[in-house]
Amino acid sequence: MRQRLNAEAAELKFREVLARHGLKWTAERRTILAIVRSLPGHFTADDLAGHVQRAGAGVSRATVYRALPLLVEAGLLQPMVLGGEVRRFENALSGPHHDHLVCTACGRVVEIEVEAFEILQREVAARHGFRLSSHVHELYGTCAGCQRTSERSADAPAR
Repeated sequence: MRQRLNAEAAELKFREVLARHGLKWTAERRTILAIVRSLPGHFTADDLAGHVQRAGAGVSRATVYRALPLLVEAGLLQPMVLGGEVRRFENALSGPHHDHLVCTACGRVVEIEVEAFEILQREVAARHGFRLSSHVHELYGTCAGCQRTSERSADAPAR
């Protein structure tokens, strides 16, 4: 369900959202968009603000935070909760659609692509008369490493 957009198309989508909100296309927003498009993986608002500040464009942290919901609205960022902690985002245009396994012990995130999920959700939506525009699957549990650590702790003699 992800679209692949080039830089010009991404800019156009962002500018359309800004116009709907009566906001201007500024050099600061251009910088934020360029950095968002370059970031791989999952990142927090603070992570993005740090990247923007390191770029030396003089963009305030507040400007970055105000841009996030606009980038989500434009379909350029996918918001994620991932374990109920700090909200994270990922570049919605960076690759094929995927879902996530989230370790509730250490926070590790594994990206998964399961065609059976995609087929099943389309069938369920059609059965109920829905046309899907997006979805998020986040499966929570404990990763193998944390399971081993937990088992070792349980096996350790009490002191």
